[in-house]
Amino acid sequence: MLGVSAFPPTEPGQFIQISCRAGEPEYHTDREFTWPGDCPPALQDAVGPELSGPLAVLRRPFSLAGRRDTSDGVELDIIHRVVGVGTGWLSRLRQGDPVDILGPLGNRFSLPPPGGTALLVGGGVGIPPMLYLADALGRLPGRRSVAFAGALTRDLLPLTIEQSAPPTDDASPSMSIAEFARHNIPAVISTDDGSYGYRGFVTQALEKHLDAVGFSREHPFATSDDPANANPIVYTCGPEPMMKRVAEIAATHGLECQVAVERAMACGMGTCQSCCIRVRKPDPAAPPLAGREWCYRLACTDGPVFKGADLLW
Repeated sequence: MLGVSAFPPTEPGQFIQISCRAGEPEYHTDREFTWPGDCPPALQDAVGPELSGPLAVLRRPFSLAGRRDTSDGVELDIIHRVVGVGTGWLSRLRQGDPVDILGPLGNRFSLPPPGGTALLVGGGVGIPPMLYLADALGRLPGRRSVAFAGALTRDLLPLTIEQSAPPTDDASPSMSIAEFARHNIPAVISTDDGSYGYRGFVTQALEKHLDAVGFSREHPFATSDDPANANPIVYTCGPEPMMKRVAEIAATHGLECQVAVERAMACGMGTCQSCCIRVRKPDPAAPPLAGREWCYRLACTDGPVFKGADLLW
């Protein structure tokens, strides 16, 4: 959790860039040192910290998992797993330590209309934005939601499990996860190894749920032009193979799908051009890449949320 005295408005789907290092070093243009030929130079005395030891040089992108505006300022929730130098530095922070953040960045999820239904599908590192989305949906009356969260094993679920249950092949939603239950959203939890909840992939749990409620392209939920009876909207974030499969399931069932893509982002503002992703163009004759049916977009500024039907994986 990051606390800041003031922060611009944020929405589910947006992210922040965190400088995972302690402050900015002092740079000196002139550095002189003696390098004996029979041993390496003492880098810690001669150069900046980038060469003298492991350091997170680039900012790291993190999806917002929640936000609270309090009398003392704004609290932003992020969830991370230690996988390298940057997240290792984050794990050692203590309350009151300063952190340099940039944001909010990117676009956001489009919420369902009053009376609409949302299906939230998060896998691993893609679960945090589903938590923020659940909070937003819980604050809006008349929206129905079901959450699906998957991980390799129970220990990697960044969730509070309130009900123990043996592994099962049943994908029925329940109020077993505190982060979703507090917003009156039932959830289906899946683990690849069967250590908790549904035994299998979260995409399989989604398919089983759609089959259980009798939804298909031939038998959709929508029965009229009333927005309240519109088909569910699928929201997803996680590993790319998982998101691709979720988008395929949504397309097979004729559902709208909004995908928050995961990409390595060096700047988060469209400067470095490192987070390219291919998307379909509405008009192949129009630039960029006139004459082609696709073009490149940037996950940081054009996204991270894209329509599943527009993505070319």
